[in-house]
Amino acid sequence: MLGLTSVCVFLFSALALAVTSGYSLGALVLLLASTWLLWKRPHLNLQRRDYLMLGALLLYFFIFTANMLYHGDPARELDMPLRALLAVPVLLLLIAYPPRQAAWWSGLAIGATTGAALAFSQFLATNATRPQAATSNPIHYGNASMLFGMLALSGLGWAREQRHSTAWTCLLLTGGLAGVFGSVISSSRGGWVVLPICLVIIAVHHAKQHGKRYRIAMFTLLLAIIAAAYAMPSSLVYQRAIIAVSELEKFESTGDAATSVGQRLEMWHTALDMSKQNLWLGMGRTGYLAQKQELVAEGKMSTSISAYTNAHNDYLDALVKRGILGLLALLALFIVPLTLFGYALRHSLPSARPYALAGVVLCTCYPVFGLTTSSLTLNIGIIMLVFPMVILWALLRQQERIA
Repeated sequence: MLGLTSVCVFLFSALALAVTSGYSLGALVLLLASTWLLWKRPHLNLQRRDYLMLGALLLYFFIFTANMLYHGDPARELDMPLRALLAVPVLLLLIAYPPRQAAWWSGLAIGATTGAALAFSQFLATNATRPQAATSNPIHYGNASMLFGMLALSGLGWAREQRHSTAWTCLLLTGGLAGVFGSVISSSRGGWVVLPICLVIIAVHHAKQHGKRYRIAMFTLLLAIIAAAYAMPSSLVYQRAIIAVSELEKFESTGDAATSVGQRLEMWHTALDMSKQNLWLGMGRTGYLAQKQELVAEGKMSTSISAYTNAHNDYLDALVKRGILGLLALLALFIVPLTLFGYALRHSLPSARPYALAGVVLCTCYPVFGLTTSSLTLNIGIIMLVFPMVILWALLRQQERIA
């Protein structure tokens, strides 16, 4: 079983961005393998922290489901939060049969690199301005690529302790840079915000372990990446930044909601206004879409955003559809794991800290991604949050047990 979980964890990351729905393959096999727990019934020795992690996943699922039933939303709405529920048996499986550490880190680096290679080939072959690798959306590809890059860099501390430390370090550095590169060429601006945040988190953590030289090196790397991104000929980062400023100025001066920035601002303003009608329970997906059509008919909302089924912001989308209770469940899904990983980063043994650091990075990226897009309304969004979360937690707990 240890071999199976290792293969599944490797495939989950390695195929995620280079194969259509590749992120689902490893997750599906892990879910199927978790049925083994019903027959084997291994002793899990769960702690209070494990129950808190499980509780965050279950709370999100049950609040979402209860709200969906209350508002009479279509059953397909259950598809996304169901992933949080399905991550529960996978977490129990991985605690009982934790995967090999190398499977996780190598899968990350390979996944980020192959995804960036595919996106770059699309960029060259089709002259696509926004490649999306094997995903269905350049925004979600860009975010996932940046996430993989930051997670790979979180493993450098682990790499230094391995027998072939130089090879592992090079592999994870390659994965980290490839993840950033993939995000840049996707032109998904929301994902770029997490780059300095995560590099600072990684730098501060390692500075405590290895002194100020590491912090200086990481800050130098950060400045070099940013400078290179802006200084490259026909820089995508520079162009997208200029476009964003131009669209913002246009929206403020004319109210034009036909641009990318204008559409987001209009959707955020509309969702915030709608949420006041039922602050605690929201209006559900059906009510939200119906209300948007009414506003369009009355000329109070731009037709350019009438077809969108979400608010392009995880927090406002939860608030308008599921009210304050739904927003609190979403925040719990982010904050509880972040707190658990953060505590482990400060207090766990050195062997467990790379997984705690990666968990902090994961639970930092998603709240930032959610500011400019609804990450959890697509399959790739919810899966790339909850499954890495439970994998990292299981690996962390394994290191604590064997120490």
